Amino acid sequence: MSRFIRITGLAACLLAVLLANGGHWAALQSIAWGRMIVEYSRGNSLAEAIAMTFDGEHPCKMCHKVREGRRQEEQGPPLLKWEKQPEFLLDARRTAVPLPPTVAKDVVAFVLNLRPDFLTAPPKPPPRAV
Repeated sequence: MSRFIRITGLAACLLAVLLANGGHWAALQSIAWGRMIVEYSRGNSLAEAIAMTFDGEHPCKMCHKVREGRRQEEQGPPLLKWEKQPEFLLDARRTAVPLPPTVAKDVVAFVLNLRPDFLTAPPKPPPRAV
């Protein structure tokens, strides 16, 4: 397997795990914090801008939207109802499993039934192309 495919697959798996665990909200919040630091540092010192960004008393519009999006995602209906899923998968009445043969006459060679031409030997001498 080429190195490119391995790295691409690893990156795709990492991205999928991050998105499944709410990493998109963390990325949006990081962008909001960066914008807040830039905006607050225009009128204050950098230390004051950082303090204002992370004190929780001066949230921006994007911070409010991220907080609301997280709240809606947590309160929303689940995509899969896990309490019903195992019942569907483990219902024995719907599963058809063939029973093994109990009598020796039920056992038949597999190749004999499918390809009877394997039993005959090739013609002698072998045919030649003209």
